[in-house]
Amino acid sequence: MEIKKIKEGIYYIEDSTNMPLIETREGFLIFDSPIDKDKAKKVRRLLDERGFIPKFLVLSHHHADHTGGASFLKENYNLEVLSSEIEKAFIETPIIEPVYLSQGASPPEEFLTKWIKSTQVKIDRIIEKGPFNLAGVPLEIFDLSGHSIGMIGIKVDSVIFSADAFFSSEVLKKYILPYFHDKDKYIEKMTFIKSQDFEYILPSHGPLLSREEAVRIVDENIRIVEEIEQEVLNSIFSPKTIEEILEELKIPVSDFVVSYLIKSSLHSILFSLLNKGKAETRIENSTVRFINKSL
Repeated sequence: MEIKKIKEGIYYIEDSTNMPLIETREGFLIFDSPIDKDKAKKVRRLLDERGFIPKFLVLSHHHADHTGGASFLKENYNLEVLSSEIEKAFIETPIIEPVYLSQGASPPEEFLTKWIKSTQVKIDRIIEKGPFNLAGVPLEIFDLSGHSIGMIGIKVDSVIFSADAFFSSEVLKKYILPYFHDKDKYIEKMTFIKSQDFEYILPSHGPLLSREEAVRIVDENIRIVEEIEQEVLNSIFSPKTIEEILEELKIPVSDFVVSYLIKSSLHSILFSLLNKGKAETRIENSTVRFINKSL
Protein backbone atom coordinates (compact mmCIF):
# COMPACT_ATOMS: atom_id res chain seq x y z
CA MET A 1 0.00 0.00 0.00
CA GLU A 2 1.49 3.31 -1.09
CA ILE A 3 0.48 6.77 -2.31
CA LYS A 4 1.22 7.43 -5.99
CA LYS A 5 0.94 10.71 -7.85
CA ILE A 6 -0.93 10.95 -11.16
CA LYS A 7 -0.92 14.72 -11.68
CA GLU A 8 -0.65 17.79 -9.48
CA GLY A 9 -3.33 17.49 -6.79
CA ILE A 10 -4.42 14.02 -8.01
CA TYR A 11 -3.08 10.88 -6.32
CA TYR A 12 -4.16 7.38 -5.38
CA ILE A 13 -3.43 4.82 -2.72
CA GLU A 14 -2.40 1.69 -4.58
CA ASP A 15 -3.87 -1.44 -3.01
CA SER A 16 -6.11 -4.40 -3.79
CA THR A 17 -8.85 -1.73 -3.98
CA ASN A 18 -7.29 1.50 -5.26
CA MET A 19 -8.32 4.66 -3.41
CA PRO A 20 -8.02 7.90 -5.42
CA LEU A 21 -7.15 11.14 -3.62
CA ILE A 22 -8.13 14.57 -4.97
CA GLU A 23 -6.85 17.73 -3.32
CA THR A 24 -9.42 20.48 -2.64
CA ARG A 25 -9.12 23.82 -0.85
CA GLU A 26 -10.76 22.25 2.25
CA GLY A 27 -8.79 19.00 2.31
CA PHE A 28 -8.55 15.78 0.33
CA LEU A 29 -11.38 13.82 -1.22
CA ILE A 30 -10.94 10.06 -0.81
CA PHE A 31 -12.74 7.93 -3.39
CA ASP A 32 -13.80 4.63 -1.76
CA SER A 33 -12.42 2.97 1.33
CA PRO A 34 -10.54 -0.28 2.01
CA ILE A 35 -12.38 -3.44 3.03
CA ASP A 36 -12.05 -3.21 6.81
CA LYS A 37 -10.87 -1.29 9.85
CA ASP A 38 -7.37 -2.80 9.81
CA LYS A 39 -6.70 -1.61 6.27
CA ALA A 40 -8.32 1.74 7.06
CA LYS A 41 -5.78 2.18 9.86
CA LYS A 42 -2.99 1.71 7.30
CA VAL A 43 -4.65 4.32 5.07
CA ARG A 44 -4.73 6.76 8.00
CA ARG A 45 -1.05 6.13 8.67
CA LEU A 46 -0.14 6.80 5.03
CA LEU A 47 -2.19 9.99 4.91
CA ASP A 48 -0.76 11.26 8.18
CA GLU A 49 2.81 10.54 7.06
CA ARG A 50 2.29 12.65 3.92
CA GLY A 51 0.41 15.40 5.74
CA PHE A 52 -2.71 14.72 3.64
CA ILE A 53 -5.76 15.84 5.61
CA PRO A 54 -8.97 14.33 4.18
CA LYS A 55 -12.28 16.15 4.30
CA PHE A 56 -14.57 14.16 1.99
CA LEU A 57 -15.18 10.48 1.29
CA VAL A 58 -17.06 9.54 -1.89
CA LEU A 59 -18.25 5.92 -2.05
CA SER A 60 -18.73 4.61 -5.58
CA HIS A 61 -20.98 1.70 -4.58
CA HIS A 62 -21.96 -0.49 -1.67
CA HIS A 63 -19.76 -3.58 -2.12
CA ALA A 64 -17.77 -4.34 1.00
CA ASP A 65 -14.33 -4.01 -0.59
CA HIS A 66 -15.23 -0.36 -1.29
CA THR A 67 -17.04 0.54 1.94
CA GLY A 68 -15.88 -1.74 4.78
CA GLY A 69 -13.37 0.75 6.23
CA ALA A 70 -15.50 3.85 5.58
CA SER A 71 -16.91 4.17 9.10
CA PHE A 72 -13.40 4.14 10.62
CA LEU A 73 -12.18 6.85 8.25
CA LYS A 74 -15.30 8.94 8.77
CA GLU A 75 -15.02 8.80 12.56
CA ASN A 76 -11.26 9.46 12.66
CA TYR A 77 -11.29 12.41 10.26
CA ASN A 78 -14.86 13.68 10.71
CA LEU A 79 -15.40 13.18 6.98
CA GLU A 80 -18.42 14.16 4.95
CA VAL A 81 -19.49 10.99 3.14
CA LEU A 82 -21.16 11.19 -0.28
CA SER A 83 -22.67 8.66 -2.67
CA SER A 84 -25.54 8.23 -5.13
CA GLU A 85 -29.14 8.10 -3.93
CA ILE A 86 -29.60 4.43 -4.83
CA GLU A 87 -26.32 3.31 -3.29
CA LYS A 88 -27.13 5.23 -0.08
CA ALA A 89 -29.82 2.69 0.82
CA PHE A 90 -27.41 -0.23 0.46
CA ILE A 91 -24.47 1.48 2.19
CA GLU A 92 -26.57 2.48 5.18
CA THR A 93 -28.21 -0.97 5.38
CA PRO A 94 -25.39 -3.43 4.60
CA ILE A 95 -27.48 -6.53 5.35
CA ILE A 96 -29.22 -5.92 2.00
CA GLU A 97 -26.38 -7.42 -0.05
CA PRO A 98 -26.29 -10.75 1.85
CA VAL A 99 -30.09 -10.88 1.59
CA TYR A 100 -30.22 -10.30 -2.17
CA LEU A 101 -27.41 -12.80 -2.79
CA SER A 102 -29.52 -15.25 -0.73
CA GLN A 103 -32.49 -14.53 -3.02
CA GLY A 104 -34.44 -13.03 -0.14
CA ALA A 105 -33.72 -15.76 2.39
CA SER A 106 -32.01 -15.26 5.73
CA PRO A 107 -28.31 -15.29 4.70
CA PRO A 108 -25.94 -18.15 5.56
CA GLU A 109 -22.85 -17.39 7.62
CA GLU A 110 -20.71 -17.36 4.47
CA PHE A 111 -22.53 -14.19 3.36
CA LEU A 112 -22.02 -12.43 6.68
CA THR A 113 -18.24 -12.10 6.56
CA LYS A 114 -16.43 -8.83 5.76
CA TRP A 115 -16.17 -9.91 2.10
CA ILE A 116 -19.94 -9.55 1.57
CA LYS A 117 -21.53 -7.78 4.55
CA SER A 118 -19.96 -4.36 4.94
CA THR A 119 -19.86 -2.08 7.99
CA GLN A 120 -22.63 0.51 8.13
CA VAL A 121 -21.79 4.15 7.46
CA LYS A 122 -24.14 7.12 7.13
CA ILE A 123 -24.23 9.04 3.85
CA ASP A 124 -24.24 12.80 4.49
CA ARG A 125 -24.87 14.06 0.96
CA ILE A 126 -26.28 12.68 -2.27
CA ILE A 127 -24.46 13.30 -5.54
CA GLU A 128 -25.81 12.54 -8.99
CA LYS A 129 -24.31 12.50 -12.47
CA GLY A 130 -23.15 15.69 -14.10
CA PRO A 131 -20.85 18.60 -13.22
CA PHE A 132 -20.13 18.89 -9.51
CA ASN A 133 -17.95 21.48 -7.80
CA LEU A 134 -16.50 20.24 -4.53
CA ALA A 135 -14.57 22.75 -2.45
CA GLY A 136 -13.35 24.62 -5.52
CA VAL A 137 -12.51 21.57 -7.63
CA PRO A 138 -14.66 20.99 -10.76
CA LEU A 139 -15.59 17.31 -11.03
CA GLU A 140 -17.72 15.31 -13.42
CA ILE A 141 -19.80 12.59 -11.78
CA PHE A 142 -20.49 9.60 -14.02
CA ASP A 143 -23.41 7.22 -13.68
CA LEU A 144 -21.63 3.86 -14.02
CA SER A 145 -24.48 1.62 -12.87
CA GLY A 146 -24.23 -1.90 -14.24
CA HIS A 147 -21.71 -3.65 -12.03
CA SER A 148 -23.78 -2.29 -9.13
CA ILE A 149 -27.25 -0.78 -9.12
CA GLY A 150 -26.20 2.85 -8.68
CA MET A 151 -22.41 2.96 -8.98
CA ILE A 152 -20.74 6.28 -9.74
CA GLY A 153 -17.34 7.31 -11.10
CA ILE A 154 -15.45 10.59 -11.07
CA LYS A 155 -13.58 12.56 -13.69
CA VAL A 156 -11.17 15.27 -12.53
CA ASP A 157 -9.01 17.17 -15.00
CA SER A 158 -8.11 14.47 -17.57
CA VAL A 159 -8.28 11.53 -15.13
CA ILE A 160 -11.20 9.12 -14.69
CA PHE A 161 -11.73 7.00 -11.58
CA SER A 162 -13.97 4.25 -12.90
CA ALA A 163 -14.59 2.08 -9.79
CA ASP A 164 -15.66 -1.41 -11.01
CA ALA A 165 -16.98 -0.34 -14.42
CA PHE A 166 -14.51 -2.81 -15.97
CA PHE A 167 -11.89 -5.27 -14.76
CA SER A 168 -8.24 -5.93 -15.45
CA SER A 169 -7.10 -8.78 -17.69
CA GLU A 170 -5.87 -10.60 -14.57
CA VAL A 171 -9.31 -10.51 -12.94
CA LEU A 172 -10.96 -11.67 -16.16
CA LYS A 173 -8.56 -14.60 -16.47
CA LYS A 174 -9.20 -15.62 -12.86
CA TYR A 175 -13.01 -15.46 -12.84
CA ILE A 176 -13.85 -15.55 -16.60
CA LEU A 177 -17.32 -14.12 -15.95
CA PRO A 178 -17.06 -10.80 -14.05
CA TYR A 179 -19.72 -9.82 -11.54
CA PHE A 180 -22.45 -7.42 -12.68
CA HIS A 181 -25.97 -6.53 -11.59
CA ASP A 182 -27.25 -5.52 -15.04
CA LYS A 183 -25.48 -6.94 -18.08
CA ASP A 184 -26.90 -4.44 -20.55
CA LYS A 185 -25.99 -1.41 -18.42
CA TYR A 186 -22.57 -2.93 -17.73
CA ILE A 187 -21.79 -2.96 -21.45
CA GLU A 188 -23.51 0.41 -22.03
CA LYS A 189 -21.36 2.12 -19.39
CA MET A 190 -18.14 0.58 -20.71
CA THR A 191 -19.05 1.88 -24.16
CA PHE A 192 -19.67 5.28 -22.55
CA ILE A 193 -16.21 5.25 -20.95
CA LYS A 194 -14.62 4.58 -24.34
CA SER A 195 -16.36 7.67 -25.72
CA GLN A 196 -14.84 9.96 -23.09
CA ASP A 197 -11.82 12.18 -23.57
CA PHE A 198 -9.22 11.37 -20.91
CA GLU A 199 -5.50 10.91 -20.40
CA TYR A 200 -5.53 8.34 -17.61
CA ILE A 201 -8.09 6.01 -16.05
CA LEU A 202 -7.81 4.14 -12.78
CA PRO A 203 -10.06 1.13 -12.17
CA SER A 204 -10.56 0.05 -8.58
CA HIS A 205 -8.72 -3.20 -9.18
CA GLY A 206 -5.66 -2.96 -11.40
CA PRO A 207 -2.98 -0.51 -12.54
CA LEU A 208 -3.32 3.06 -13.77
CA LEU A 209 -4.01 2.98 -17.52
CA SER A 210 -3.47 5.29 -20.45
CA ARG A 211 -6.46 5.86 -22.72
CA GLU A 212 -5.09 3.41 -25.28
CA GLU A 213 -4.55 0.71 -22.66
CA ALA A 214 -7.99 1.30 -21.16
CA VAL A 215 -9.81 1.02 -24.49
CA ARG A 216 -8.08 -2.29 -25.16
CA ILE A 217 -9.07 -3.72 -21.76
CA VAL A 218 -12.63 -2.36 -21.95
CA ASP A 219 -12.99 -4.02 -25.36
CA GLU A 220 -11.75 -7.25 -23.80
CA ASN A 221 -14.40 -6.98 -21.05
CA ILE A 222 -17.15 -6.36 -23.60
CA ARG A 223 -15.97 -9.19 -25.83
CA ILE A 224 -15.92 -11.71 -22.98
CA VAL A 225 -19.42 -10.84 -21.77
CA GLU A 226 -20.86 -10.92 -25.29
CA GLU A 227 -19.16 -14.25 -26.02
CA ILE A 228 -20.54 -15.76 -22.83
CA GLU A 229 -24.01 -14.45 -23.68
CA GLN A 230 -23.78 -16.22 -27.05
CA GLU A 231 -22.55 -19.39 -25.34
CA VAL A 232 -25.56 -19.21 -23.02
CA LEU A 233 -27.91 -18.88 -26.00
CA ASN A 234 -26.24 -21.87 -27.67
CA SER A 235 -26.44 -23.87 -24.44
CA ILE A 236 -30.20 -23.43 -24.07
CA PHE A 237 -31.23 -24.90 -27.40
CA SER A 238 -32.51 -27.55 -25.03
CA PRO A 239 -34.14 -26.52 -21.72
CA LYS A 240 -31.55 -26.16 -18.95
CA THR A 241 -31.37 -25.08 -15.33
CA ILE A 242 -28.88 -22.39 -14.38
CA GLU A 243 -26.66 -25.07 -12.80
CA GLU A 244 -26.65 -27.06 -16.05
CA ILE A 245 -25.77 -23.92 -18.01
CA LEU A 246 -22.94 -23.13 -15.61
CA GLU A 247 -21.59 -26.66 -15.94
CA GLU A 248 -21.73 -26.53 -19.73
CA LEU A 249 -19.91 -23.17 -19.81
CA LYS A 250 -17.09 -24.69 -17.70
CA ILE A 251 -16.71 -21.53 -15.63
CA PRO A 252 -14.54 -22.40 -12.60
CA VAL A 253 -16.24 -22.06 -9.22
CA SER A 254 -13.76 -21.92 -6.34
CA ASP A 255 -16.07 -21.63 -3.33
CA PHE A 256 -19.63 -21.11 -2.11
CA VAL A 257 -19.57 -17.30 -2.23
CA VAL A 258 -17.98 -17.13 -5.69
CA SER A 259 -20.58 -19.60 -6.98
CA TYR A 260 -23.39 -17.21 -6.00
CA LEU A 261 -21.64 -14.19 -7.50
CA ILE A 262 -21.16 -16.04 -10.79
CA LYS A 263 -24.75 -17.27 -10.75
CA SER A 264 -25.88 -13.69 -10.18
CA SER A 265 -24.05 -12.55 -13.33
CA LEU A 266 -25.43 -15.52 -15.25
CA HIS A 267 -28.94 -14.67 -14.07
CA SER A 268 -28.36 -11.11 -15.33
CA ILE A 269 -27.54 -12.48 -18.79
CA LEU A 270 -30.53 -14.83 -18.77
CA PHE A 271 -32.95 -12.15 -17.55
CA SER A 272 -31.69 -9.82 -20.29
CA LEU A 273 -32.42 -12.54 -22.85
CA LEU A 274 -35.89 -13.04 -21.34
CA ASN A 275 -36.65 -9.31 -21.48
CA LYS A 276 -35.53 -9.12 -25.11
CA GLY A 277 -37.67 -12.08 -26.10
CA LYS A 278 -34.66 -14.22 -26.99
CA ALA A 279 -35.32 -16.81 -24.29
CA GLU A 280 -38.21 -18.12 -22.24
CA THR A 281 -38.72 -20.22 -19.14
CA ARG A 282 -40.32 -23.60 -18.65
CA ILE A 283 -41.27 -25.39 -15.46
CA GLU A 284 -40.40 -29.06 -15.62
CA ASN A 285 -40.68 -31.28 -12.54
CA SER A 286 -40.94 -28.17 -10.32
CA THR A 287 -37.67 -26.83 -11.78
CA VAL A 288 -37.17 -23.60 -13.74
CA ARG A 289 -35.42 -24.16 -17.05
CA PHE A 290 -34.39 -21.65 -19.70
CA ILE A 291 -34.72 -22.25 -23.43
CA ASN A 292 -33.72 -20.34 -26.56
CA LYS A 293 -36.94 -18.81 -27.92
CA SER A 294 -35.80 -19.02 -31.55
CA LEU A 295 -36.65 -22.72 -31.53
